Amino acid sequence: MTISSKNKIVMRKIVIILSVLAIIISSCRQNNAKKQSVTTNDTQFIQDTVVVKQRNALNNPTWGVLYSKSYSYYWLAGKDTLDFVLYVTEYEKDNTFNLRVFHKNPMLFTAVLEKIEECFSLIEEDFDLSKPISFHFMAPIYYLDLAKKLSSEYEQEFGRKIIEYAKLNNFLLASSLTSQLNHFLYSLNRKVKRYGLEKFFIIEKTHYEHYLPNVDFTEYPEFTFNAHTGIYVRLENK
Repeated sequence: MTISSKNKIVMRKIVIILSVLAIIISSCRQNNAKKQSVTTNDTQFIQDTVVVKQRNALNNPTWGVLYSKSYSYYWLAGKDTLDFVLYVTEYEKDNTFNLRVFHKNPMLFTAVLEKIEECFSLIEEDFDLSKPISFHFMAPIYYLDLAKKLSSEYEQEFGRKIIEYAKLNNFLLASSLTSQLNHFLYSLNRKVKRYGLEKFFIIEKTHYEHYLPNVDFTEYPEFTFNAHTGIYVRLENK
């Protein structure tokens, strides 16, 4: 074999090796491109609104009722916590649970119910969804749609006078609020049993700012009723 023939063989081997390397490099670039695409999608997903849960430390009261577990559910947009939290606490005695809503700023009551429903699948991981015993919402003034309906219904029946608790409870049971809640609770096989508005009182529109500062009350009714502890709703089987 001549030197020239040997050189040709070597050159062919070099060409083959370079071709294989080119294929490997091209394949690696394609894989990296796919990984970068997935990372971008994941980042975009994280920036959307999501719900996360956190287990709470139990602070059992001294008067006999014991809790077995408690979780908080937070709405996040990216890394920012939104102004809406659910607190769910289970009673040790029968595994029923209380769901409490918290937010600092006013919002529509329909939006509150939608957010609770969005969270059902996450709540169901730790609680029996067939056993809610009570819901606890903010005071009526925090919900424009609810305040307008209840104030109108209340004024038609009682004007603006303060009524006793038993009469208030009967009024609420016959109100549009109960119809709305019973419709919402239908899938849970629950319905409203009674209400609790501790220290119930009437607020005139001119005094709203004392309870909710920096809010535009243009669309609010001329009065609404309030309670320092919010709206407590006791539930029972449908």
